[in-house]
Amino acid sequence: MRFFRSGGNQLTNHRTKHIAPGTFPACSPSNQLRRKNDKMPTLALSASARLLTLLCLTCFILSGCPARKPILSTTPAFHLKSLKESSLVLSPNVPAQQPLDAPVSFTLAANNESPASPNACVITQGLFRLEPDAANKMLRIVLPPPNEWLFGSTNSSRADESDIIDSLYSFLAATDQADRAGCFADKNTSAHDYILQNIPTRPSDSLFNAYGYRIERSGVNLKPNLRLKVERAYFSSAEKSVKDYLGISTVFFDVTTTSDGSLHFQQAQPIRYNPDSLSQTDHEGSRDLTLLDLKPQKFYRVLFYTHQVPTDQNFTAALIGSNDSAHLDDFERKMRADAGASCSSSVHDDIQCLEFRGFATVSVQIPVELNNQLKFVDWGTSVKYLVPEKSQKSLKIQRQFAGTYFPIIFNRNDKSIQDLALIANDRLAW
Repeated sequence: MRFFRSGGNQLTNHRTKHIAPGTFPACSPSNQLRRKNDKMPTLALSASARLLTLLCLTCFILSGCPARKPILSTTPAFHLKSLKESSLVLSPNVPAQQPLDAPVSFTLAANNESPASPNACVITQGLFRLEPDAANKMLRIVLPPPNEWLFGSTNSSRADESDIIDSLYSFLAATDQADRAGCFADKNTSAHDYILQNIPTRPSDSLFNAYGYRIERSGVNLKPNLRLKVERAYFSSAEKSVKDYLGISTVFFDVTTTSDGSLHFQQAQPIRYNPDSLSQTDHEGSRDLTLLDLKPQKFYRVLFYTHQVPTDQNFTAALIGSNDSAHLDDFERKMRADAGASCSSSVHDDIQCLEFRGFATVSVQIPVELNNQLKFVDWGTSVKYLVPEKSQKSLKIQRQFAGTYFPIIFNRNDKSIQDLALIANDRLAW
């Protein structure tokens, strides 16, 4: 990213002798010397010409350089738009000056080889649309205006959040079908993920843009460079009371990719025990290493069950994976619909499934850059937990969008930036 510094003009005062009418001042010493030696005659001008010359010189001296007009940046960036009751983060595809009641619109390259069905690349789901762009060989995606995402505020034109979200998920499912039908040219870019990145969201909902995470669904779509943290508590009896507490084990797994882009897991470091003596009697923490035996898949998702008390008959989280996102969605729905569901009891063709049973906690960590230092922070960490409030005036944030870093532009007095949930590879400097 380039930064341009606009410097002001400097006016230099020169001592000048009285300018006789009908003559031009010679500013450089070389010209003065030449005039003296060559004895050049005074240039004679008509009265009207002399008057015009004098007027031009006077205007030039008095006016100096014209005042610069303010330059409106047209460089794409994220923008935090603050409203009376709420704020929204808008993607670089939304121009800074675009009205909040204008639809969000952008394009993706279309496949030159048209799908067999002519309507495969045409979708209409409420205010969501996918359609060919008549001006070029692109597919245009249209999303509801930003003010439609201000759920429940007086700034929203419709306050029904469930309608918008339900329509969005239906639209994403149809887009996945269009992707499988060959509508999009770039096979390395997921249209599903790109649409999510363009959804206007509150600062605290950034996890939805990056990972499709909403608390009512509780599923996290894993991406490369994320890290899984598994903590397991140990007790001396089945009661699992405070007086029986023995210690805790912690193990980390990095989400990496294979040569074909599939996700798989690598242990980041050996299991850590606290106290160290716990390693001599541990028989549960080691079974978490079976995560390394999962086959690489295009998609992996973590399902959380943190609202339930962990017991031996229940699992606190499950890790599910598939090469087909539709199969993964179907399996997740079955798991959530059945309170007694488990990896072994559910029918899941082509699904990888691992449960974390016992008194265990599974969390996701994300890598962020803080003043040029890489650090892993817990899922859901916001700016206010990392940046002192007094440093907001100097805070700069960069976020990736379609593989490129863009700044997040915000009003320095807007406190809602403190609620911005961080996503992987965010850069913060202050």
